[in-house]
Amino acid sequence: MQRVFFVLLIFVFSCETVVELDVPAHDPLLVVNGIIETDSVASVFISNSLGAFDQGEINPIDDANVFLYENGSLVGEMFPDLENVDSLYITEDYWWEYVGFSPIYKYKSEIIPQDDFTYSIEVNHPDYESVFAETTVPSSLELTDLEIIDNTDGSDTIFYDATLKLSFLDNGSQNNYYRIRLFLNTEGEELIEDESEYEMVEKTYPLILYSNDPSLSQGIPWDGYTFSGRTALFNDGMFNGQQKDISFDLQYKIAQLQYGDELFLQLTSFSEEGYNYFNSIELNSDGFGGPFGTEPVPIFSNVENGIGVFGSGNSTYFPVNP
Repeated sequence: MQRVFFVLLIFVFSCETVVELDVPAHDPLLVVNGIIETDSVASVFISNSLGAFDQGEINPIDDANVFLYENGSLVGEMFPDLENVDSLYITEDYWWEYVGFSPIYKYKSEIIPQDDFTYSIEVNHPDYESVFAETTVPSSLELTDLEIIDNTDGSDTIFYDATLKLSFLDNGSQNNYYRIRLFLNTEGEELIEDESEYEMVEKTYPLILYSNDPSLSQGIPWDGYTFSGRTALFNDGMFNGQQKDISFDLQYKIAQLQYGDELFLQLTSFSEEGYNYFNSIELNSDGFGGPFGTEPVPIFSNVENGIGVFGSGNSTYFPVNP
């Protein structure tokens, strides 16, 4: 029996059209970035904006007039900290290739923000339109319960070694926004500069939290958890006016606390501006390069006539003991 094979060759021709875009020139705006908190003096970063196709560098601005208002009254001027200059790293293309950095100045005041006070900022500069932003500092939070549970039972085979449980009461008269982080304070080796020796130094870093709580952002499930990350950001939309009970699993052995380690919980209450800003960053990070090529999420801004965020937070720290 003869078999005849037919090979079908399909040639795919593609057409390419070049479209010239008339992109209008970008008028630089003042950029203000600052989340003021009750545990330090109020401070903000001041810089300028760049257009989407601009190849220039961000100009450091150290001569702006920045005024801070508390409950509508001027409480002082903010000045750049010229001795401690931060650096804004500049990247380009999809792979975020580092191409340089630009100095950026932090303007500081002598005012420490207070609970439930409203703060406004006004920034003036001869080369830019004046900008304005406002935020109200949220109230501090107290926990009604906090415990950490050992899941190992003396075994070394359990991956999620501990569970952190906490509870707090939500204020039902307003919308509330929260952030939870768990920090480990421990000792570790660090290479001495210009030497080939190590020394023991104290280090603090956030632990990864794992949870299935429906209030948290629901990402792609990982090992049975709908949330995993070092920062748990959420609002009270699902428990307004109620006690919130939430738990997280940890990859940490409680037995290590006997050898000098310390755990402490940071519970932060954010203003709406602060929450929207951090949430937009989180959504942008999750969507970038995702499996379906999701579009980037615009970063939240509440600066009138400019770009950036001026928000507030109120953090409380709690030691975590077994």
